[in-house]
Amino acid sequence: MAGWEIRDISDTAFMLAALRAIETRRRDALFRDPLAEELAGTRGQSIAASFPRWSAAPGNWSVAIRTAVVDELIQAAINRGADTIVNLGAGLDTRPYRMTLPIGMRWIEVDYPSIIEFKERRLLSKIPGCKLERVKLDLRKLSDRRRFFSRVGTSSQHIVVVTEGVVPYFTVEETALLADDVRSMRGVRA
Repeated sequence: MAGWEIRDISDTAFMLAALRAIETRRRDALFRDPLAEELAGTRGQSIAASFPRWSAAPGNWSVAIRTAVVDELIQAAINRGADTIVNLGAGLDTRPYRMTLPIGMRWIEVDYPSIIEFKERRLLSKIPGCKLERVKLDLRKLSDRRRFFSRVGTSSQHIVVVTEGVVPYFTVEETALLADDVRSMRGVRA
């Protein structure tokens, strides 16, 4: 397993995909993610295996529960009229492919260019269940982030912003600034 340690923030996306694949294989899985194993690949499996407490059956529970809870929150928001989901730090998330979504739902995944490019190559032949857009963006670049939020805010009525892939990597100050930027976006409802 040497050489598969986490070297940058994007490596965690591969590890989380591997952990979702582990959950998917369970007979009584909380969710099914048929693309997780393909996205994780050897890289994700090796990273996850290098953290035995995460990849072992009892350790994977936190990722499984987090995924299932966020799925439920998104579904509840859609049931209340959300027309756009913005997933910040989307990583290798596959919700647009595995969740039952309204065909007209706008789903925007935002992440570093390298992870978006990898995901686009891997999922080229897959069809999402909604209108999927991917945006290559370093969310720490405030002016780029604010331009993006402004553009989305003017083209959507009821926006839900998912931050499960971002907040753990931001400082408290960065998170507060991100929250302010999200709240300033037209169409976001608290």
